[in-house]
Amino acid sequence: MSTATPNPSWRVAPSVPVAAGVFVAYCVVFIGLAGSSGIGYDNWFDTSANILRTAVLPLAAGSLLLILFLLWARWDFVFRDPERLPMPGILKALLVLYLVFIVAQFAVADWGNVGDKLLPILAAGLLVGFAEETLFRGIILRSLRTKMRPEAWVMLLSSIWFGAFHLTNIITGVNPISAVVQVLLATAGGVFLYMFRRFRGLLVVPMVVHALWDTSLFLPQPTGSLANVGRVIIAVVVITAIIAIVVMIRRDKRITVTPDGVQTLDAG
Repeated sequence: MSTATPNPSWRVAPSVPVAAGVFVAYCVVFIGLAGSSGIGYDNWFDTSANILRTAVLPLAAGSLLLILFLLWARWDFVFRDPERLPMPGILKALLVLYLVFIVAQFAVADWGNVGDKLLPILAAGLLVGFAEETLFRGIILRSLRTKMRPEAWVMLLSSIWFGAFHLTNIITGVNPISAVVQVLLATAGGVFLYMFRRFRGLLVVPMVVHALWDTSLFLPQPTGSLANVGRVIIAVVVITAIIAIVVMIRRDKRITVTPDGVQTLDAG
């Protein structure tokens, strides 16, 4: 087993403490701007003005923060893996299933009540895909891929971190029980988004998928029997995410991703 050679272009070496600092700064910017609106979380998407103030503006500011950090830090392999990891057939099948779920959510959305909210919703979806993927499957993932950590742990820790981030919704008005449910669902979603990055080795892939998923949720949701479609989708996403975790832990517990490529860890 060898260690990766430090990149002389880094202004600060990738590390979990640095990524944690960026995470805290992003939370302060996003939650500060969203919270200062005085609009409760449940009302964020009630009107186009609410969407712009509580989602678009905070996400745009958070995105700018992340871009400035990356321009300054000069980290490598944030947007592209040094080497593509193997994707067994079962993981590819789960990704296809996830895309089917997204299509289903768009299909059952209450399009009749979208009105003038469509463009703000699309802007919010694109920005959340860019910002949260740059942070979690970009900066945080890169920081976890240090110290020769097994990729299985990188996958799991980055997904749990993404899920735990949603606890901050309590500050913006979500009740604690709903926030805990969001953490569970977001952790499962994080597993899938990690797999989408892994599939092509490119961060832009989970960015697009994340944008589509959240846009489908930002749209007015169906009522009556159609509302059950969304509940079934969420339940299946959690179950299939658990399957994916088991598969990747078994396969990836002895490999690590470094700037020099994928390496096999010594047994024991």
